[in-house]
Amino acid sequence: MSLHTVEPEIATGETAALFTATHRALGVIPNLTRVMANSPAVLKGYLGIVTTLSAEGTLPAQVRESIALLVAQENGSDYCLSVHAFRGTRTAGLSAAEATGARRGRADDPWAAAVLELAASTVRDRGTVADEQLAAARRAGLSDGQIVEVIAHVALNVFTNYLATAARVEVDWPLVRHTDWTNAPSARSTPSVRSAPRIRRTTNSTDSTDSTDSTTKAITLPTSVHVKPLQHVSAAEAVAWHQVVQASTAHDLPGVPTPDLGQIQAQLTRPALGSRRLMWLATSTDGVPVGVAALRVFTSPGQEHLAEVDLHVDPAHRRLGTGSLLLSAVAAACRAENRRSLIATAPADGPGEAFGGRRGFRRALALSHLLLRLDETDRADVLRIADAEHPGYRLTGWTGTVPDGLAAAFAAAKNAMNDAPVGDLDYGSVAWDADRVRAMAAVVADRGDTLLTVAAVHDSGAMAGYTEIVIPHGAPPRVQQYDTAVVPEHRGHGLGLWVKAAMASRLRAEHPGVVEIETDNADDNVHMLAVNHRLGFRPYRRTCELQLDLDLPA
Repeated sequence: MSLHTVEPEIATGETAALFTATHRALGVIPNLTRVMANSPAVLKGYLGIVTTLSAEGTLPAQVRESIALLVAQENGSDYCLSVHAFRGTRTAGLSAAEATGARRGRADDPWAAAVLELAASTVRDRGTVADEQLAAARRAGLSDGQIVEVIAHVALNVFTNYLATAARVEVDWPLVRHTDWTNAPSARSTPSVRSAPRIRRTTNSTDSTDSTDSTTKAITLPTSVHVKPLQHVSAAEAVAWHQVVQASTAHDLPGVPTPDLGQIQAQLTRPALGSRRLMWLATSTDGVPVGVAALRVFTSPGQEHLAEVDLHVDPAHRRLGTGSLLLSAVAAACRAENRRSLIATAPADGPGEAFGGRRGFRRALALSHLLLRLDETDRADVLRIADAEHPGYRLTGWTGTVPDGLAAAFAAAKNAMNDAPVGDLDYGSVAWDADRVRAMAAVVADRGDTLLTVAAVHDSGAMAGYTEIVIPHGAPPRVQQYDTAVVPEHRGHGLGLWVKAAMASRLRAEHPGVVEIETDNADDNVHMLAVNHRLGFRPYRRTCELQLDLDLPA
């Protein structure tokens, strides 16, 4: 008989908030955490220690996952073996042979091996660690603080092992059984096919080949990278892409939700509006994905000069030339496509902007990202704004594709976005018509997202303004603001504030699982910034649009 699982879709109050925190910390809401949610105190405590040990502890991710594999094997927990075999090889960089060795308490690196020997002694002897074992750990270079962390990770994994087994939790990861050793090399007698990444005993190295993140500094990395163009993205390539984006985003944008695997797969395989996509995957000599680049080549009239790149390098593999190799492939493709402007988005004053600056990109537009937490806003105030009368105007709204009777008016209003502030960005212009607004809604739906629109319609039948929200696939707690615009001849009547307040009220009523709205504004878009601040949006982070002006062949 299994224990009850709490479903995020029907969770309320503290449990719903904890599921939100779970998604932020893990990127998913696994079945095991749904069992923990029977006791919010347990789930809260689990998330607290996982987050703290990952963010502030001194053990590298590879070692943490190796401990988890060892403990799961010792306790015969297929659920936790499946979790950490996936996370270890897909996100922490362990090879299959290293993951197998970790299950048996073995690692090629002496420091990592000492960690696993201490962990094995702790779990097998139920904490009765011999004096010689502690002395051996110290001789190998472990500080007393690291010894405490090893024991903490053992205890944490014993808890998850025991709970998964007692609750009969259904495995929601690629299944690995503790009894399955077919074709698995023995870590006790056979070295792995390649040398394991060397894990140094210090976390404050200033070696110029290391990442700036203390959790990845300790890994010596391969220096040979292969860049492969992707024609049709396979399931395995989508997993590899997701691994790189997840690692890059977590490092550069802590606290920003990363897209899940389904969202990544949809982005890579579904057509985009008014553009086509070129893609490259960079792998190390042993096949580990280390970088990705996607080039969006715009095809709409008014933007034929333009391309946009989204480039990520795993933080553990930076400063080794991977980003430069990917960017070279992208620039060559731009010239072949006769594109004179290449744009990219990067966190302001972060490593991405510095990387671009060294390669000729200039900052063309500064953006402020803001968050509105619906559970912290004055609901009565928002309702009062949404219900206020605006003589000569009425509100309407829809989900997905615009109704036929409003399509032409909506397309006309969409063209108001062409005067939005874009700084020095050579973005061009887009002409909207009824077919294009329908096509945009189809693209959003095809990738599994939900598009919501609220609009203000004038008595003449003209659409005076509108706002759009996209709820990503899987109904995560944070949604994304798309366009908000007021047609020039209808400005000055408070319509922007009106439609955005009505959208916030609609989200509360129709999508109670939505907790946050994220938007971004150009720094010189003073009017819209004021509207957002009035509603309760608060500064969250800053990004910039970078532009590279390309010399085209004569």
